[in-house]
Amino acid sequence: MADGNIDTKTIQAIESEIRKHGENINALGDETKRELTEMRALIDGLPKAADIVTSERIDKFAASVETKQNALESGLQDVSANVDKVATALNRGDRADWRNGKDGGEEAAYQFMLAKMANNGTLKVGAEIKPDGDAIKAWNENFALYMRRDAQGGQHALAPAFQAALQTGSDPDGGYLVPTETSRRIIEKAYESSPMSEVAYTETIGAKELEIPRDEAEAGAGWVGETDARPETGTPTLGMSKIVAHEMYASPRATQNMLEDAGIDIEAWLARKVGEKFGRLEASAFLTGDGQNKPRGLLTYPNGMGPGQIQQVASGAAADFAFDGLINTVFELKDPYEANASWLLNRLGIRNVAKLKDGEGRYIWDFGNTREKPGRATLLGYPVRRATDIATPGAGAIMAAFGDFKQAYTIVRRLGITTLRDPYTAKPYVIFYSRARVGGDVVNYEAVKLVVGAA
Repeated sequence: MADGNIDTKTIQAIESEIRKHGENINALGDETKRELTEMRALIDGLPKAADIVTSERIDKFAASVETKQNALESGLQDVSANVDKVATALNRGDRADWRNGKDGGEEAAYQFMLAKMANNGTLKVGAEIKPDGDAIKAWNENFALYMRRDAQGGQHALAPAFQAALQTGSDPDGGYLVPTETSRRIIEKAYESSPMSEVAYTETIGAKELEIPRDEAEAGAGWVGETDARPETGTPTLGMSKIVAHEMYASPRATQNMLEDAGIDIEAWLARKVGEKFGRLEASAFLTGDGQNKPRGLLTYPNGMGPGQIQQVASGAAADFAFDGLINTVFELKDPYEANASWLLNRLGIRNVAKLKDGEGRYIWDFGNTREKPGRATLLGYPVRRATDIATPGAGAIMAAFGDFKQAYTIVRRLGITTLRDPYTAKPYVIFYSRARVGGDVVNYEAVKLVVGAA
């Protein structure tokens, strides 16, 4: 192939094979006629008898063979006459440019019109099929827009020019033809998320909310002599954390024709995309959510040491990390939480920390490339997890979280992802209504510390 065209040698080979086939059949026909003539002469010399094949029967057989031979020769003549036409069509220089509606796209335009007529019920016996290059050009130019159209006014409206283009390749009911040249593979955009579902405590509930008693003070006690009075001591107090299961939803739609004709499983693709989006949506809320129709985030509580407050530790450097600030953060955490403590930083925060050196010029970051900890990075001996919802280093930004996240934060799940397939409400679209119910909140404020960038 050269420039999308079949080369001359290939065309010549095709012509040679076709002509050779015709010549062979012609030779076979000539031989058959010759043998029939010899057979007739032989039979004419035989004595006439009732049980011997008559000349009349031979003549009838010969005539039948000759009729078929003549028909075959006529067909071969037509084949020979069209060889040049085939070669010309195969070698057209603009054949590969059929998407642009040029003459070379005549075959593709013919097939497009054939599919369109079959789709809208006008393909009947004897119906005239006229190639429509403008239609296939418009359809291919606008197919990508169809795949990523936006809802407008709640009706998924399409731009007028786009509607006109689609109508050239759609049936009256709105079913769209799917171009066969679309790849079965989708190059998907990568998204970053936060691992709160992995590091926090998760509980499945059977009601709309979960109440968790919270110990907020210790009991009073003291030393006393043998005969001294025993006055009343302080009674510990309890608080109550209430975590509501909030609702997430998604409602993508696709035409029935798209679901039937697309080169990929559109329904499975939509389900996976919705599931991934739900995961990122809730992960973000677990860190930054304001608690209004969504979980309350770990990073949204004010600085302090009391109930409803999370201690913030200065980073030790202007809008960035400092070695001393990280050490201060570790030692602000109480010993009971230290055993299961870990760090949360975003990707750029990890980059900055990885560049820090101690007084001897050695990097404090441990990339974990050892036999005991293959690929597990640590900071001051504690595991590090990437969380995109942690802020990038900056003045006043919460740049890192450190602590026992299972003790600090609880996630409740009332309902996993469920999907209702609705082909009736918005015909010809099929709506995939998905929803999930999840909540989350801090339940132990002292189990985690936050690092804040110094001004």
